[in-house]
Amino acid sequence: MNHIKQFFKEKGLYLFCLAMVFAATAAGILALRTIVNNVADLTRIRKEALQNDTTWTQPDAAIDKPAQDVPKPTQTPAATEKPAATAAPAPAAAQTAPPQQATKPGIWDAKPLTGYSGDELIYSATLGDWRTHNGADYAAPAGESVHPAKAGRVVAVSEDALWGNMVEIMDADGVIWRYCGLRAATVKIGDDVTTADTLGTSGSIPAEASGESHLHLECSRNGAYLDPESLL
Repeated sequence: MNHIKQFFKEKGLYLFCLAMVFAATAAGILALRTIVNNVADLTRIRKEALQNDTTWTQPDAAIDKPAQDVPKPTQTPAATEKPAATAAPAPAAAQTAPPQQATKPGIWDAKPLTGYSGDELIYSATLGDWRTHNGADYAAPAGESVHPAKAGRVVAVSEDALWGNMVEIMDADGVIWRYCGLRAATVKIGDDVTTADTLGTSGSIPAEASGESHLHLECSRNGAYLDPESLL
């Protein structure tokens, strides 16, 4: 007897836990069986209700009443004939412009052979010294007609030992245009001239006899020399 009491005393905790596990298992099995029985009862009740419900077994009602307001079909209109395409008028022949005669560039349109030097000294091959070049030299074959670069009034016609025959014209801005190297002047003091008039023909310039034949053009205002190229 003491031996049995000693066994339960030592193993009592384990036996208690094992009993609790058996009890929980039995309770779970009982609850599961209850749930299964309830589900089976619900399924049976729903099946019987569906069999007794006649709403889903009624046939579709046939419609025998014809429609009253359906419009009668009309005849399809005949396809309209497309108008025959008219040929586009032939384009008028392009009028060719009459050929224009190329105009010969004037003396003053070209770049100067020797430009205006201002205060800078340049060497004169004809005179053999260094001096300022107060005008601009433009190529002009001997005998070519000379027209004014600017319109104005002739204020002087003279002949100089170094610059040859000269014509001076004052324009509307008060600038004096001096044309040096003419063979003979064809205008006189007081004449109003335009760029279409002729001052004379190209000749020679004693002070600049070396090099290509040209005209020497000077511009001044109030006694001060100006660069002719900047005024053209």
